[in-house]
Amino acid sequence: MNTLKKTCFLIHVILLGSSIYAQKISSHEKSLEMKYGTVIEVKTDETIIFKDNLSLTLESFSHKTSLKGITKASANITLRRKQEEILQFLSVYSNDHLKSEEELNSFEYTKVIEQKDGTSVSVTSHNNARFIFWKGYQIQLKEFEYDRFIKIIITKIQ
Repeated sequence: MNTLKKTCFLIHVILLGSSIYAQKISSHEKSLEMKYGTVIEVKTDETIIFKDNLSLTLESFSHKTSLKGITKASANITLRRKQEEILQFLSVYSNDHLKSEEELNSFEYTKVIEQKDGTSVSVTSHNNARFIFWKGYQIQLKEFEYDRFIKIIITKIQ
């Protein structure tokens, strides 16, 4: 009888432990029933899951400094859909404050640069650091708070 009590106690401890673990995991997940195209805040170690099973996890943040002194801060994101998974980055630069809202919010933008000799040159650039294109989704970085959260807009493009 003593062995039966020990076995029951052990089973109870295992079930209780797994229940607490499951609650901890689910507390970091948000299942969203919102329309694509709305601003979403994602915090570190948080997973956002959409109705169509797209999930996005903000894993961590990182930063680098170039030789020119410009820093790049990145949000490291894991995207999952069905059986596929990929690690991607959304980034901001220390000189972003010099860019216009159009430049920051457009994937492709054209800028006219006045030359010293009075001529103008039109330059088209891609804003790769603030956009991710994956499996028919566009993810755009809207706001970045290092080690705290990012705000993004996810759009279905297919």
